[in-house]
Amino acid sequence: MTSDLSWKKFYSLSLSASERPDLPKSSIFKDRDRLLPNFPIEMYWRTLPHRERELKALWEAYAEVLDKREGAFLRVLQILGPAGSGKTCTMRLFGSLFEEEARRLSLKISHVYINLKLEAGRKVVLYRSLLGKVDRNLVSASLSAEEMLRLLVRYLRETGRRLLLTIDEIDYYVRRFGEEGIVYDLTRLDELTSPEPCGILGTTFLARDRKFHELLDPAELSSLGRTFIEFKPYTSRQIADILERRAKEALKPGSYSSEVLEFIADVTASPPVNGDLRYALDLLLYSGRLAEEEGYERILPEHVRRVHGETFPTITTEDIQSLSEAEKAILLAVARALRYRRAPYVSLKEIRQMAGVVFEELRMKPLEDVEECLQDLHDRGIIDVRGLTRIGISGVSVEDLDRFLRTIMERLGGGEAEA
Repeated sequence: MTSDLSWKKFYSLSLSASERPDLPKSSIFKDRDRLLPNFPIEMYWRTLPHRERELKALWEAYAEVLDKREGAFLRVLQILGPAGSGKTCTMRLFGSLFEEEARRLSLKISHVYINLKLEAGRKVVLYRSLLGKVDRNLVSASLSAEEMLRLLVRYLRETGRRLLLTIDEIDYYVRRFGEEGIVYDLTRLDELTSPEPCGILGTTFLARDRKFHELLDPAELSSLGRTFIEFKPYTSRQIADILERRAKEALKPGSYSSEVLEFIADVTASPPVNGDLRYALDLLLYSGRLAEEEGYERILPEHVRRVHGETFPTITTEDIQSLSEAEKAILLAVARALRYRRAPYVSLKEIRQMAGVVFEELRMKPLEDVEECLQDLHDRGIIDVRGLTRIGISGVSVEDLDRFLRTIMERLGGGEAEA
């Protein structure tokens, strides 16, 4: 069973107002861009919810270099955490705050961020990109990778500028271009100017985990060191807090509810998403666009289900066909209760009441042990049970599920179901 919607349609909804001049004034959004995962939130926020500890650790790692006006030797740091755990956003904000503090102290320090997955190929391309971000006049197509690094270091020493480098997606790069040896290059820059500092204060590598260490040779692994800050996946409560702050800036008042944000947070914190905040932002953004496309002025849980179900459908036709007749009826009762309430979750009491209606409608003998049936559906991954008052479905539209189940039950001779 699949939804009538597709990601192609969602893509058409994702275009910004400038790309869709025919787009009428939004009933949902104040500023769509505020929900984009790559929106430069560090330009607008002075801190990040639930990443205060990590920001403090970064200050502790690099604050000392601000006191060394004659220059500081290169520090190497790793930031490790799964996708969507806030690594990039935190490092960008830290870099911005670090530059601000340096200006206050009349120091010429710049933060340079490079995403290896998006901006780099072989290291000659990477180092050319690095030079361009420092000073476009330094870029030359005739220089080798090693010559570009030497040019960068000479430029920094002659101008008195200093850099803080952030190298994102290093694990991807090492798997793809491990023989290039950029970890060795970017951690041993002080050797080019020994015994003086090279002008690069720190190189911070961002990766999802430490598995890429296995692909480094002993010299690279040694120079990389063992200093790292670990980012844990966001919890449901943390995701809800962040979504609430983003929603206030991106959505119009009254166009969303706290229960919808909490529903998105629950979905995001659970497998297979496992806390990826980027997914939560996408889910809220596309749910809003779907609601708007259908003429709603408010995002409903059903919009979230339909968008999430397009990416991670949790119920297949085979899953439903394998259920007993009683389990299909209970699943129909859950879908009906959710559809009636227009809520992310319903209580066991509400499901019991709806089950009575469904069994009577289908001329079936009432089921006494509803809880056991619900537990089985939860164990199969078909429904979500988060407590006696929080039972729901996240990976499929309950409207589609209702129609599909009624058709099956009628074919089994259950009788005529109400539309």
